[in-house]
Amino acid sequence: MTTLTLPRRTARTSPAPAVTGDCRVIVADDHPLYREGIVRALLAHGGFDVVAETGDGAEALRLIRELQPDLALLDVRMPGLDGVDVVHALALHGPDVPVVMLSAFTESQLVESALEAGAAGYLDKGEDRDLLCERLAAIASRRVDLAPRRLSPHELIGRNGQWVPRLTGSEHELLQLAGAGLDKLEIADALGVAESLVRARATSVIGKFGCDSLGDAVREARAAGIIR
Repeated sequence: MTTLTLPRRTARTSPAPAVTGDCRVIVADDHPLYREGIVRALLAHGGFDVVAETGDGAEALRLIRELQPDLALLDVRMPGLDGVDVVHALALHGPDVPVVMLSAFTESQLVESALEAGAAGYLDKGEDRDLLCERLAAIASRRVDLAPRRLSPHELIGRNGQWVPRLTGSEHELLQLAGAGLDKLEIADALGVAESLVRARATSVIGKFGCDSLGDAVREARAAGIIR
């Protein structure tokens, strides 16, 4: 997956810019043509500075932590970590970068998962580009509350030596299925439950292991002998 880190660019200014000053943005979407279109729209709108773009969730998380932009625009469905996973990792370990989710999938459960994970907002990919930019400009101008949800200390369980977290039966089952290579949607299908429930269990597991992602939790569980 190609990742492009861009030099700082000054966006073309519209007659009435919606954002005061340049809002530094990272764009992550695994569809290159759509991603390029969004970048062009942001620059044409004025007031946005796209500092990096990528099509991979794990790389998006790395770039957010390295560059600490003012705003991150993430596709919900991406290889590696998906957008909701990235938001959850930021909620667990920071930094406090507001994230807006972007997806063609508008099912209420997926929207709820993204917002519960700490996303500042959720936009439909099918929306008019100008309207999408206006909404992002409103967010960047702090006309909407953007503070990401930080998990409280009691939601994180520390590790000490050979200590391992206590898991529920459903959490252990989720780890086993994830360890077998199933993604969250496939796990939901295998268990016959809603994807939002699988995401909630994954959030609990990730928090108990103090990791950034379910994949990291699987590796920790294997190392601890919890799963094979």
